[in-house]
Amino acid sequence: MDLLHGCSLTKSEQIKFYTMSILRPEVNLTQMEDIIFLYRLVPGHVHHSYGLYCALLAGVPDEIIKRAAVVLDAVSKNNCVERLCNENISAQDDEYKDAMDRLLEFDIDRGDLNLFFEEIFSSS
Repeated sequence: MDLLHGCSLTKSEQIKFYTMSILRPEVNLTQMEDIIFLYRLVPGHVHHSYGLYCALLAGVPDEIIKRAAVVLDAVSKNNCVERLCNENISAQDDEYKDAMDRLLEFDIDRGDLNLFFEEIFSSS
């Protein structure tokens, strides 16, 4: 990543990079199952992240891991991350928009703030 090579982040004595050390067999560098996490923080940084594999081991749902892989791929290629769209997100966006519209219409001089918040949060 450019961030680690000084392109995005200038060198500073106040910033130090650390990573978690691992054991990885030299014969099979692509097999995640063969990685042993040593749980030791060491100076430096790595070019390959095992975050997705750790998430898989921790039981994070596949849907989240797949989305994280898409985001990681886009970021590593300096591409924009496409917004995730589904019915739940669209419905939530509509609720937020409605809440913002109601907030903009709220009269702070005459309105009852407690009642306003009760109405906003009871509708969610």
